Amino acid sequence: MLNADISAVAVRAFTRHLWYLTAEIVTIALWSKNVPDTDRRALADRLLAVKPAADLKSPQDRYDSGFGKPKFPDSVTATTTLADLVGNDSWYMFETLELDSMLLNKDVSYWENSDEYLAAITSIESLNAINDGAERGVKLSSDFLSASKSEGYYQDVLQVVEQDRHRKSNLRKLRPASK
Repeated sequence: MLNADISAVAVRAFTRHLWYLTAEIVTIALWSKNVPDTDRRALADRLLAVKPAADLKSPQDRYDSGFGKPKFPDSVTATTTLADLVGNDSWYMFETLELDSMLLNKDVSYWENSDEYLAAITSIESLNAINDGAERGVKLSSDFLSASKSEGYYQDVLQVVEQDRHRKSNLRKLRPASK
C-alpha cells in the first residue's frame, strides 16, 4: 500500500539531488568510468550536435539572467538518458575548465589513453562540490551563535535577519538581462 504523504516527501527529497542532471553538469559523465562507453558515445554525439556559437561564454538556461540557478530538467523518467539532458549550456563546462573538445570526435575506447582525456580528468577531479547557499547560511548562523549570549538573543538576531530579507528586494532581479 502506498502512502501519498510519504511518497510526496520522498519525491521532494530526491528532486533536491537533481542538480547534477542539469545541462551544465551532465557533461562530467564523459569522464566517469561508471558510465558505459555506449552512453558516453551517445553523450558526446549529442554534444557535437548542439554545439553553440563560439561567442557563447556563459550559461543561458538559468533562472534570472545568468546569475540564478540552472534550470533542472522538466521531467526525468526511467527512460531518460544522459544524452537527453544535453543542451547548449553543456558546453559551459568545456569553456570554464578549458577542456579540449577534440576528444569527442575520437572513439571512446581511445579516450583513456589520450592527452585530452588525462588533462580533463585532472581538471574535473579538482572540482569541489559545495552548496554555497547552505554553507553561507550555516556560517551566518554559527557567527551569530558565537556572538550571542543566550538562545533568546540568538533567536532575536535570526528574526532581524529574516525581517531584513523581506524588506530588501532581491538584488539579482535588479540587474538588467545580458544579451
